[in-house]
Amino acid sequence: MLQDRNMETLPLEELKRRVLSTEWYHTIDLGRGITTPGHYDHRPYLQSYGFPKDLTGKTALDIGAASGFFSFEMERRGAQVTAADLPMWMGHDFGPAYQPDKTPEEGRRYLYEPFELARSALGSRVEKREINVYDLSPETIGTFDLVFCGSVLLHLTDPVKALWRIRSVTRGIAIIATAIHQGDYHEQVALFAGHHRGDVWWLPNRACLEAMVQSAGFSGWEWVTEFQLDHRDGQPGFWHGVVRAWNTSEGFAAPTTPIAGNAIARPQSMPSDDLRQRLAEQEAEIARLRALVAGYERGRFIRFMRRLREWHGGVRGSR
Repeated sequence: MLQDRNMETLPLEELKRRVLSTEWYHTIDLGRGITTPGHYDHRPYLQSYGFPKDLTGKTALDIGAASGFFSFEMERRGAQVTAADLPMWMGHDFGPAYQPDKTPEEGRRYLYEPFELARSALGSRVEKREINVYDLSPETIGTFDLVFCGSVLLHLTDPVKALWRIRSVTRGIAIIATAIHQGDYHEQVALFAGHHRGDVWWLPNRACLEAMVQSAGFSGWEWVTEFQLDHRDGQPGFWHGVVRAWNTSEGFAAPTTPIAGNAIARPQSMPSDDLRQRLAEQEAEIARLRALVAGYERGRFIRFMRRLREWHGGVRGSR
């Protein structure tokens, strides 16, 4: 792991060389005319995430920080930031179908060297912690005014459990962004994709993502926006949805208006009473369909037995 915290004093050409010899997930402006060549450039999409403009005096947690774009952005807005990432590359929820494209050492470098290089070049004070999202708790990492989880849930076999852990360390608001399936809003469904590569598991639609967030026990939530997050080279990427949830006991108050500067239209979240009514109606419809299927199965069995008796009688009569 890199140790030099004074990269800004490096000769410009040496800094450029080190940036170009490192694999980056995020595109980050390091100043001095240097921008990292990340797989993704989130700068054009930043307003879509719904971050408060001013985070002065707030604490923030960036889950799955990768190269650190969002960590450094929250710090730029005034927050005291903790960046969390896996202790090791193979700590991901990789399944049997996963074909490793990195050795353990290459994975370690990808997880840590870009972040350390950017942190040093920016003179950042972001703290880095090695911890799995499933292990987050007030005891292991503390609680935060703002918790951000971006493009992590799709890589988890159990995103619901992860959301429970995220809620447990959220004092104020949590901003949760993940790849989504653009299915019917009125049904809580998720597309399962884990059998393909073993590293992307669930793509919920909007209704499902909101219900997953609700299941974590937040006191309220709202849909922020959805957008297609393309690769920096222009290749199309996953559609992403963003939900902002909150606990109102302390920290930020529940958001009631769109964040200033975010011009993207955001539908209002469904009130809890309406959601409960919709869930009850869906459960009743499911029960009705199950009864229809059961009746059909009983009728099919009766028809089968009748035909079997007719066939058996015909065989006996032909002897």
